[in-house]
Amino acid sequence: MAYLIYLVKGFFIGIAKILPGVSGAMLAMSFGVYDDAIHAIRHYRQDLLKNTFFLGSLGIGVITAMVCFSHVVSFALNHYYLTTMLLFIGLILGGMTGLYKKVSHHHIRIQHIFVFMICCLFILWIRKFQIHESALEIISPSKMFIYMIMIGFIDAITMIIPGISGTAIFMILGFYPLFLSMIQKLGSISSILNSMGTFFPYGLGLFLGILIAVWIMDYLLNRHHEVTYYGILGLSSSSILFLFFETLSKNYTVTDIVAGLMCLVIGYYLGHKFE
Repeated sequence: MAYLIYLVKGFFIGIAKILPGVSGAMLAMSFGVYDDAIHAIRHYRQDLLKNTFFLGSLGIGVITAMVCFSHVVSFALNHYYLTTMLLFIGLILGGMTGLYKKVSHHHIRIQHIFVFMICCLFILWIRKFQIHESALEIISPSKMFIYMIMIGFIDAITMIIPGISGTAIFMILGFYPLFLSMIQKLGSISSILNSMGTFFPYGLGLFLGILIAVWIMDYLLNRHHEVTYYGILGLSSSSILFLFFETLSKNYTVTDIVAGLMCLVIGYYLGHKFE
């Protein structure tokens, strides 16, 4: 029964992971499975059977949700771009209130501000590596192999670090359509086999990223708790600004704007509740 509950929790975490702006790790924290998952990965060999069933139950739930909802998100972005994006931005804003609460009761120090600013500038810096969707269609196989390793690595890092949305980072880099199409293929074994040139480097990057990120977060949260969360706040804040200005760069009708603002408020409310 316990593993069925973990599967259901994993399903909701998977929904959060596929939505741009929502942190699956933050939802895992609110469900009470984050610390257990980090411990199970870090000390996997101490109890192979228990850790395998626990991580397997969560993983099946996450993958199932991602496959099911990737089509919904793709449809929404193609037909209702402004309302969908503002909903996602609202979700990030709502989730940031929980991050702020973790550090609001501490005195702000110079190192906190420094780390916050460095992380903000980091998001602005990675914009230089942004790739347009049309460029991905004509990219060489060797470069695509490297990009897929990078996507897997980024996905793993943002999967482990709470408060950061991997899909938001993919949007900034221009990888989100590629990531979404790859997730949609998970529902078909033949599609997976035909796309092993994509899935293998992604899986390699994901595996390496998880090993590194789990070790880093285990160290940072135990020894530099406050500074870590200020860094996460910096990453989240700059991601919001980028997504907001990117969304407003297009032309919209008055109806779209009104509906978008309503979705922004709804997203904030839901993000706050997720937290």
